[in-house]
Amino acid sequence: MSFKSYLEKSIQQLASGLTFNVYDIKSNLFRCSRPLIKKHEGETFCRHRLILVASEQEGFLSGLETYEYVLDKKGSEDNVKNIVYISKVDTTTTLKKYQGLTARVVQSYIASLPSSTSVFVFARAQSQYLFAKSAENKSKSTLSDRDLVSWWLSVLNRISVDCEGWWSVPGIDDVTSALIETGARKRGWKSSENISWHYGTSYTEDDDADLVIPRFDDDAKSRLLKSIDQDSGEEKLSVTDFWNLLAFGEECGSGKITGFFELRLQKQDKQQEEKIKERSDIKNADFTLFWNKLMSLDFHDEESILNSTKTALQSLHSIFPNFKSFTVKATTTTTTSKEKSISGVNTNVDKRPAVNMLSSGFIKRKKI
Repeated sequence: MSFKSYLEKSIQQLASGLTFNVYDIKSNLFRCSRPLIKKHEGETFCRHRLILVASEQEGFLSGLETYEYVLDKKGSEDNVKNIVYISKVDTTTTLKKYQGLTARVVQSYIASLPSSTSVFVFARAQSQYLFAKSAENKSKSTLSDRDLVSWWLSVLNRISVDCEGWWSVPGIDDVTSALIETGARKRGWKSSENISWHYGTSYTEDDDADLVIPRFDDDAKSRLLKSIDQDSGEEKLSVTDFWNLLAFGEECGSGKITGFFELRLQKQDKQQEEKIKERSDIKNADFTLFWNKLMSLDFHDEESILNSTKTALQSLHSIFPNFKSFTVKATTTTTTSKEKSISGVNTNVDKRPAVNMLSSGFIKRKKI
């Protein structure tokens, strides 16, 4: 099914009567100047994608930014590998009536991707990602680093298609300690039937990290690989040693809690899935023009959100005259409390950590 179809179905679990305008903006597929994965033999293509969800009353509510890669080998469809990096997810507000909306946007997007796509997420807590100054909005609650990792684990755990998944928290050796540290165990997290989870990475321990790990923009792994390239020359670094270094780096160490996730979608009906290689009439340069406009706006309160949404949409239709959004509406008359909290995490939580933390002496961390 398409992203729109999955979202229309998923949105029914929200309160009846809610209507959302969805702006699914995709750049054309462009050739990358360097391979995403060094050991890949062939060309690498990429598409920049931005999904914005708004209501007439509040303006933009949620946003999702992704990079969709196609690793092509000798131009054969049989040798195409699809890789998606979810770069940013953000909200302008955490009003109770919209609780669970962002999770459903993420889940619907992933479910619509082609079979065998690998989806990567780097969970790192920040006060804002897509909507400038939204951190100043009193109706927006920012998740702590522990809550954010737990939120991603719960959201990805409820993907509606069959997947194999890997997750890890740098510096923590085992899944039990990771569940405790992130608060997921206290919230009663359990693996869903759709996903076969593994704690760790999908790579072989002795693999050369430089050759097998994707180099996404704005990703801690890429920045560490770049620094290693500059410092060590041609010396091989195994995936295990690389992950140990991550745990003591500036971005993932020093008491910070971050999470790395990978989902690999299983085979499904190819006639019902979207294709990353679908043509788009939006040039990458024009996409960047709109992106820069969005980044320059102000979302610090209700009035600024409405004004900035209006400005962004005017810019959108000016740059892309033929762009068409779509609307989804929740029409279900009854919604259970369990359905309302499908993400497994209350996104309207207080800014303080929502779990009682164990002292570091009780958490198993990696040794060097």
